[in-house]
Amino acid sequence: MEGAAAGLMSPSGSPGDPSGTPGQAPGDTASLEKAGAVAMNAVKGSTILSVQSQNGGQVWEVQLAGSDGTERLLEVGASGKVVSGPRAKDTGEAEKSRVAGIVKDAKVTFEDAVEKVSASAPQSKITHMSLDRYDNDLLVWDADVATLDGGWQGIKVDARTGAVTKIG
Repeated sequence: MEGAAAGLMSPSGSPGDPSGTPGQAPGDTASLEKAGAVAMNAVKGSTILSVQSQNGGQVWEVQLAGSDGTERLLEVGASGKVVSGPRAKDTGEAEKSRVAGIVKDAKVTFEDAVEKVSASAPQSKITHMSLDRYDNDLLVWDADVATLDGGWQGIKVDARTGAVTKIG
């Protein structure tokens, strides 16, 4: 994705098969939201940067950051238990500063962004969400949504205003 900030998790390739996320029926975000809540509980006082379905939906990889920009990674199983981490990500001072700015500037929470994406694509499954800053200073929650017909679409939520933009 051109213009996206480097260093935050982004998907490679297709976001996946909508039938591959256990516990998440079309229009249901419980598994994604559960993974986010478990991760936030494991790393208190942090902000979610990215949640992505892995291994056919058996695991959610979650990237979080503290207000100082320190990033941590962990994995949450479909059962809702932490299966790996949290482990600190060594990014260097410049990246920590950049991430701290993203955390500070984001006014729309992960939970609010999930709700907005779900309302925009009610018969789909969110397979990936990340908080990204683009070169033009646009700060967005970027979601990959798997559709019932096996396709996918990208949906962006402005992380400052909550405005939703569908991208195909």
